[in-house]
Amino acid sequence: MKMQNILIPIDIRIWKEELDQFVPNKIIDVHTHLWNERFAGKNEDTDSILRMEAGFGNLRKFSETIFPGREIHYLLMGTPLAGIDFEEHNRWVADEASIDPLSIAGMILTPQMTPESVSSMLKSKNAKVLKPYRVFADDPVNCRIKDYLPEPIMEVADHYGIAIMLHISMKDGIADPVNQADLKSYTRKYPNIKWILAHCARSFNSFMLEKSIHFLKNLPNIWYDTSAVNDLYSHLLLLKYEDKRRIMFGSDNIAAGGMRGKYISYGFAWEGYRGNPGLSHCQAEATMVIYEQLRCQKQASEILELTKSEINAIFYDNALTFFQSLNI
Repeated sequence: MKMQNILIPIDIRIWKEELDQFVPNKIIDVHTHLWNERFAGKNEDTDSILRMEAGFGNLRKFSETIFPGREIHYLLMGTPLAGIDFEEHNRWVADEASIDPLSIAGMILTPQMTPESVSSMLKSKNAKVLKPYRVFADDPVNCRIKDYLPEPIMEVADHYGIAIMLHISMKDGIADPVNQADLKSYTRKYPNIKWILAHCARSFNSFMLEKSIHFLKNLPNIWYDTSAVNDLYSHLLLLKYEDKRRIMFGSDNIAAGGMRGKYISYGFAWEGYRGNPGLSHCQAEATMVIYEQLRCQKQASEILELTKSEINAIFYDNALTFFQSLNI
Protein backbone atom coordinates (compact mmCIF):
# COMPACT_ATOMS: atom_id res chain seq x y z
CA MET A 1 0.00 0.00 0.00
CA LYS A 2 1.38 3.38 -0.98
CA MET A 3 1.32 6.48 1.20
CA GLN A 4 -1.72 8.51 0.17
CA ASN A 5 -2.00 11.22 2.79
CA ILE A 6 -1.26 14.72 1.51
CA LEU A 7 -2.30 18.03 2.95
CA ILE A 8 -5.79 19.24 2.03
CA PRO A 9 -7.31 22.66 2.87
CA ILE A 10 -8.63 21.64 6.30
CA ASP A 11 -5.14 20.43 7.33
CA ILE A 12 -3.55 23.66 6.20
CA ARG A 13 -6.13 25.71 8.09
CA ILE A 14 -5.71 23.74 11.32
CA TRP A 15 -1.93 23.93 11.11
CA LYS A 16 -1.87 27.67 10.49
CA GLU A 17 -4.62 28.66 12.93
CA GLU A 18 -4.01 26.22 15.77
CA LEU A 19 -0.77 24.28 15.64
CA ASP A 20 2.01 26.32 14.03
CA GLN A 21 2.53 28.44 17.14
CA PHE A 22 2.25 25.43 19.45
CA VAL A 23 4.51 22.77 17.95
CA PRO A 24 8.18 23.52 18.84
CA ASN A 25 10.92 23.93 16.27
CA LYS A 26 12.66 20.71 17.34
CA ILE A 27 10.83 17.39 17.64
CA ILE A 28 11.74 13.85 18.58
CA ASP A 29 8.91 11.51 17.64
CA VAL A 30 9.18 8.42 19.83
CA HIS A 31 6.43 6.35 18.22
CA THR A 32 6.73 5.69 14.49
CA HIS A 33 6.51 2.56 12.35
CA LEU A 34 8.28 1.53 9.16
CA TRP A 35 7.19 -1.10 6.65
CA ASN A 36 8.69 -2.79 3.63
CA GLU A 37 6.75 -5.33 1.54
CA ARG A 38 9.93 -7.33 1.00
CA PHE A 39 9.57 -8.65 4.53
CA ALA A 40 5.82 -9.41 4.53
CA GLY A 41 6.62 -13.13 4.84
CA LYS A 42 3.48 -15.17 5.47
CA ASN A 43 1.29 -12.25 6.53
CA GLU A 44 -2.02 -12.59 4.72
CA ASP A 45 -3.65 -9.29 5.68
CA THR A 46 -2.86 -7.62 2.37
CA ASP A 47 -5.50 -4.91 2.90
CA SER A 48 -4.11 -3.76 6.25
CA ILE A 49 -3.48 -0.03 6.49
CA LEU A 50 -0.33 -0.94 8.40
CA ARG A 51 1.18 -2.38 5.21
CA MET A 52 1.93 1.10 3.93
CA GLU A 53 5.34 1.40 2.32
CA ALA A 54 7.33 3.57 4.69
CA GLY A 55 11.07 3.73 4.95
CA PHE A 56 12.99 6.48 6.69
CA GLY A 57 12.80 8.68 3.60
CA ASN A 58 9.01 8.34 3.37
CA LEU A 59 8.59 9.10 7.06
CA ARG A 60 10.87 12.12 6.93
CA LYS A 61 9.06 13.50 3.87
CA PHE A 62 5.67 12.99 5.51
CA SER A 63 6.83 14.55 8.80
CA GLU A 64 8.36 17.57 7.07
CA THR A 65 5.08 18.06 5.19
CA ILE A 66 2.79 17.96 8.21
CA PHE A 67 5.28 19.71 10.55
CA PRO A 68 6.74 22.30 8.16
CA GLY A 69 9.99 23.96 9.15
CA ARG A 70 10.69 21.61 12.06
CA GLU A 71 13.81 19.59 12.83
CA ILE A 72 12.64 16.03 13.44
CA HIS A 73 14.24 12.81 14.74
CA TYR A 74 12.64 9.48 15.61
CA LEU A 75 12.31 6.24 17.47
CA LEU A 76 11.77 3.99 14.45
CA MET A 77 9.99 0.69 15.03
CA GLY A 78 8.94 -2.09 12.73
CA THR A 79 5.32 -2.94 12.09
CA PRO A 80 3.88 -5.64 14.38
CA LEU A 81 2.07 -7.93 11.95
CA ALA A 82 1.80 -11.69 12.28
CA GLY A 83 3.86 -13.99 10.10
CA ILE A 84 6.35 -11.45 8.76
CA ASP A 85 10.07 -12.07 8.37
CA PHE A 86 10.96 -10.57 11.74
CA GLU A 87 14.72 -10.98 11.50
CA GLU A 88 15.04 -9.23 8.14
CA HIS A 89 12.40 -6.63 9.02
CA ASN A 90 14.27 -5.75 12.22
CA ARG A 91 17.57 -5.60 10.36
CA TRP A 92 16.09 -3.26 7.74
CA VAL A 93 14.60 -0.94 10.40
CA ALA A 94 17.99 -0.73 12.15
CA ASP A 95 19.64 0.14 8.83
CA GLU A 96 17.03 2.84 8.20
CA ALA A 97 17.60 4.31 11.68
CA SER A 98 21.33 4.57 11.02
CA ILE A 99 20.62 7.19 8.35
CA ASP A 100 20.06 9.75 11.11
CA PRO A 101 22.55 9.86 14.02
CA LEU A 102 19.90 11.25 16.40
CA SER A 103 17.29 8.59 15.61
CA ILE A 104 17.22 5.11 17.18
CA ALA A 105 15.75 1.73 16.25
CA GLY A 106 13.22 -0.46 18.00
CA MET A 107 13.07 -4.23 17.42
CA ILE A 108 9.79 -6.11 16.96
CA LEU A 109 9.61 -8.93 19.50
CA THR A 110 7.51 -12.09 19.62
CA PRO A 111 7.14 -14.45 22.58
CA GLN A 112 8.58 -17.26 20.46
CA MET A 113 11.99 -15.57 20.24
CA THR A 114 14.66 -16.95 22.55
CA PRO A 115 16.67 -14.79 24.96
CA GLU A 116 19.80 -15.74 23.03
CA SER A 117 18.39 -14.61 19.68
CA VAL A 118 17.10 -11.36 21.18
CA SER A 119 20.48 -10.66 22.77
CA SER A 120 22.24 -11.37 19.49
CA MET A 121 19.91 -9.12 17.53
CA LEU A 122 20.25 -6.30 20.02
CA LYS A 123 24.02 -6.37 19.73
CA SER A 124 24.24 -6.85 15.98
CA LYS A 125 21.54 -4.35 15.06
CA ASN A 126 22.35 -1.79 17.75
CA ALA A 127 18.65 -1.57 18.62
CA LYS A 128 17.85 0.22 21.87
CA VAL A 129 14.15 -0.60 22.26
CA LEU A 130 12.09 -3.79 22.22
CA LYS A 131 8.58 -3.67 20.80
CA PRO A 132 6.41 -6.59 21.95
CA TYR A 133 2.75 -6.52 20.97
CA ARG A 134 -0.40 -8.19 22.19
CA VAL A 135 -1.26 -9.49 18.69
CA PHE A 136 1.48 -12.10 19.12
CA ALA A 137 -0.14 -13.59 22.24
CA ASP A 138 -2.49 -16.58 22.09
CA ASP A 139 -5.29 -14.32 23.35
CA PRO A 140 -4.55 -10.80 22.08
CA VAL A 141 -7.49 -9.27 23.95
CA ASN A 142 -7.12 -10.68 27.45
CA CYS A 143 -3.42 -11.53 27.60
CA ARG A 144 -1.18 -10.51 30.46
CA ILE A 145 2.09 -8.74 29.84
CA LYS A 146 4.10 -11.95 30.26
CA ASP A 147 2.03 -13.64 27.54
CA TYR A 148 3.54 -11.44 24.84
CA LEU A 149 6.69 -10.38 26.72
CA PRO A 150 8.10 -13.45 28.53
CA GLU A 151 10.20 -12.83 31.60
CA PRO A 152 13.37 -14.38 30.11
CA ILE A 153 13.22 -11.59 27.52
CA MET A 154 12.73 -9.04 30.30
CA GLU A 155 15.92 -10.39 31.86
CA VAL A 156 17.78 -9.64 28.62
CA ALA A 157 16.35 -6.11 28.50
CA ASP A 158 17.30 -5.58 32.14
CA HIS A 159 20.82 -6.83 31.50
CA TYR A 160 21.36 -4.31 28.70
CA GLY A 161 19.47 -1.46 30.33
CA ILE A 162 17.30 -0.79 27.31
CA ALA A 163 13.70 0.27 26.79
CA ILE A 164 10.48 -1.65 26.16
CA MET A 165 7.65 -0.01 24.26
CA LEU A 166 4.58 -1.54 25.90
CA HIS A 167 1.08 -1.61 24.44
CA ILE A 168 -1.17 -2.71 27.30
CA SER A 169 -3.79 -5.38 26.65
CA MET A 170 -7.15 -6.26 28.32
CA LYS A 171 -10.43 -4.43 27.81
CA ASP A 172 -9.84 -2.05 30.73
CA GLY A 173 -6.19 -1.61 29.81
CA ILE A 174 -4.05 -0.05 32.51
CA ALA A 175 -7.15 0.32 34.69
CA ASP A 176 -7.23 -3.48 35.06
CA PRO A 177 -5.87 -4.53 38.49
CA VAL A 178 -3.96 -7.46 36.96
CA ASN A 179 -2.06 -5.17 34.58
CA GLN A 180 -1.29 -2.82 37.45
CA ALA A 181 -0.03 -5.62 39.69
CA ASP A 182 2.13 -7.04 36.90
CA LEU A 183 3.63 -3.67 35.96
CA LYS A 184 4.36 -2.87 39.59
CA SER A 185 6.12 -6.21 39.98
CA TYR A 186 8.17 -5.92 36.78
CA THR A 187 9.33 -2.34 37.38
CA ARG A 188 10.82 -3.47 40.67
CA LYS A 189 12.08 -6.89 39.61
CA TYR A 190 13.85 -5.47 36.53
CA PRO A 191 15.06 -2.03 37.63
CA ASN A 192 17.22 -1.41 34.55
CA ILE A 193 14.36 -1.63 32.06
CA LYS A 194 12.96 1.68 30.90
CA TRP A 195 9.28 1.20 30.15
CA ILE A 196 7.50 3.40 27.61
CA LEU A 197 3.74 3.08 28.01
CA ALA A 198 2.50 3.64 24.48
CA HIS A 199 -0.48 5.87 23.74
CA CYS A 200 -0.64 7.57 27.16
CA ALA A 201 -0.62 4.08 28.70
CA ARG A 202 -3.14 3.04 25.99
CA SER A 203 -5.66 5.49 27.41
CA PHE A 204 -7.56 6.20 24.22
CA ASN A 205 -10.52 6.43 26.60
CA SER A 206 -9.76 8.59 29.64
CA PHE A 207 -11.49 6.27 32.14
CA MET A 208 -8.40 4.06 31.95
CA LEU A 209 -6.10 6.85 33.11
CA GLU A 210 -8.64 8.17 35.62
CA LYS A 211 -8.41 4.82 37.38
CA SER A 212 -4.64 4.44 37.11
CA ILE A 213 -2.81 7.77 37.07
CA HIS A 214 -2.28 7.96 40.83
CA PHE A 215 -0.92 4.42 40.71
CA LEU A 216 1.30 5.01 37.69
CA LYS A 217 2.83 8.24 38.91
CA ASN A 218 4.50 6.38 41.78
CA LEU A 219 6.07 3.63 39.66
CA PRO A 220 9.78 3.87 38.89
CA ASN A 221 11.26 3.76 35.40
CA ILE A 222 8.18 4.45 33.34
CA TRP A 223 7.64 7.01 30.60
CA TYR A 224 4.77 7.68 28.23
CA ASP A 225 4.33 8.55 24.61
CA THR A 226 1.33 10.60 23.51
CA SER A 227 0.77 8.93 20.15
CA ALA A 228 -2.70 8.77 18.56
CA VAL A 229 -4.63 9.69 21.73
CA ASN A 230 -7.47 12.02 20.76
CA ASP A 231 -9.11 12.21 24.18
CA LEU A 232 -8.51 15.62 25.77
CA TYR A 233 -9.01 14.41 29.34
CA SER A 234 -6.36 11.70 28.98
CA HIS A 235 -3.79 14.37 28.09
CA LEU A 236 -5.02 16.57 30.94
CA LEU A 237 -4.71 13.79 33.50
CA LEU A 238 -1.22 12.88 32.35
CA LEU A 239 0.04 16.47 32.33
CA LYS A 240 -1.59 17.40 35.64
CA TYR A 241 -0.55 14.45 37.77
CA GLU A 242 2.56 12.92 36.17
CA ASP A 243 6.12 14.17 36.21
CA LYS A 244 6.19 16.05 32.90
CA ARG A 245 9.76 14.87 32.36
CA ARG A 246 8.34 11.37 31.80
CA ILE A 247 6.05 12.42 28.92
CA MET A 248 7.32 12.26 25.33
CA PHE A 249 5.70 13.18 22.06
CA GLY A 250 4.81 10.35 19.68
CA SER A 251 2.71 10.34 16.52
CA ASP A 252 2.08 6.72 15.42
CA ASN A 253 2.95 7.93 11.91
CA ILE A 254 2.62 7.17 9.15
CA ALA A 255 -0.25 4.70 8.80
CA ALA A 256 -2.19 5.35 12.01
CA GLY A 257 -1.27 8.96 12.73
CA GLY A 258 -1.88 9.88 9.10
CA MET A 259 -5.32 8.30 8.98
CA ARG A 260 -8.10 10.77 8.20
CA GLY A 261 -10.56 10.80 11.07
CA LYS A 262 -10.29 10.66 14.83
CA TYR A 263 -10.12 8.10 17.60
CA ILE A 264 -13.35 8.74 19.51
CA SER A 265 -14.22 7.46 22.97
CA TYR A 266 -17.61 6.51 24.36
CA GLY A 267 -18.71 4.50 27.37
CA PHE A 268 -15.74 2.28 28.14
CA ALA A 269 -14.74 2.01 24.49
CA TRP A 270 -12.93 3.78 21.67
CA GLU A 271 -12.72 3.37 17.92
CA GLY A 272 -11.34 4.97 14.78
CA TYR A 273 -14.02 7.24 13.30
CA ARG A 274 -13.52 8.34 9.69
CA GLY A 275 -15.83 11.36 9.77
CA ASN A 276 -19.05 12.04 7.90
CA PRO A 277 -18.45 13.93 4.65
CA GLY A 278 -22.21 14.11 4.02
CA LEU A 279 -22.83 16.72 6.72
CA SER A 280 -24.17 19.95 5.25
CA HIS A 281 -24.28 22.23 8.30
CA CYS A 282 -20.50 22.45 8.77
CA GLN A 283 -17.14 21.85 7.13
CA ALA A 284 -17.29 18.08 7.17
CA GLU A 285 -13.87 16.94 5.92
CA ALA A 286 -11.74 15.05 8.41
CA THR A 287 -8.18 16.04 9.18
CA MET A 288 -5.53 13.53 10.28
CA VAL A 289 -5.41 11.70 13.59
CA ILE A 290 -2.05 13.32 14.38
CA TYR A 291 -3.55 16.81 14.03
CA GLU A 292 -6.46 15.83 16.27
CA GLN A 293 -3.93 14.55 18.79
CA LEU A 294 -1.96 17.80 18.66
CA ARG A 295 -5.13 19.82 19.12
CA CYS A 296 -5.79 17.88 22.34
CA GLN A 297 -2.21 18.38 23.53
CA LYS A 298 -2.44 22.10 22.78
CA GLN A 299 -5.77 22.48 24.58
CA ALA A 300 -4.52 20.55 27.60
CA SER A 301 -1.35 22.65 27.69
CA GLU A 302 -3.36 25.87 27.61
CA ILE A 303 -5.77 24.73 30.33
CA LEU A 304 -2.87 23.78 32.61
CA GLU A 305 -0.82 26.84 31.59
CA LEU A 306 2.28 24.90 30.61
CA THR A 307 5.33 27.02 29.97
CA LYS A 308 7.11 27.09 26.63
CA SER A 309 9.98 25.25 28.28
CA GLU A 310 7.69 22.44 29.46
CA ILE A 311 6.17 22.08 26.00
CA ASN A 312 9.61 22.00 24.38
CA ALA A 313 10.65 19.28 26.80
CA ILE A 314 7.68 17.06 25.90
CA PHE A 315 8.41 17.40 22.20
CA TYR A 316 12.22 17.14 22.33
CA ASP A 317 14.26 17.44 25.52
CA ASN A 318 12.70 14.53 27.42
CA ALA A 319 13.24 12.13 24.53
CA LEU A 320 16.81 13.29 23.96
CA THR A 321 17.62 12.62 27.62
CA PHE A 322 15.82 9.28 27.39
CA PHE A 323 17.73 8.23 24.25
CA GLN A 324 21.04 9.13 25.91
CA SER A 325 20.17 6.97 28.93
CA LEU A 326 19.93 3.74 26.90
CA ASN A 327 23.03 1.74 27.57
CA ILE A 328 23.56 -0.62 24.66
